[in-house]
Amino acid sequence: MTLLLLLTLLVTLLAAGALLSDISFWQRTSLKPALRIGAPVVYRQQEVSTCPTADARDVHPAERGEYYYYTVINYLRVAEVMADGRIIAVARNNKRLCFWPNDSGLRKARLTERLIYRPRFPRFGDNSSASR
Repeated sequence: MTLLLLLTLLVTLLAAGALLSDISFWQRTSLKPALRIGAPVVYRQQEVSTCPTADARDVHPAERGEYYYYTVINYLRVAEVMADGRIIAVARNNKRLCFWPNDSGLRKARLTERLIYRPRFPRFGDNSSASR
């Protein structure tokens, strides 16, 4: 009985808070959380060339076979978040890339990716990354 009363009270408080705020509870849960500096991100990029790279995935030849279509996955780390929302990410070779947060190829790294591919993400604090 007490548990039911507490559950009813919790639902009532959440509904009252959603009505009083500018953004409803359901809209708040659907908003994408902002990426923080140092967060590992993955960028999936489509490429076309005559010779796929060693890290190419989903390789498909063109209709006549003169080109290959493939996907390359870049493991990056967020270096800066701009005031307009753009994200500056750094690759292992210290190359800086700029993305909009709603880019379909950009996403946060999953837990399994962070554990398995840990060496592929650039590290902050290394002498090599501090030189740039």
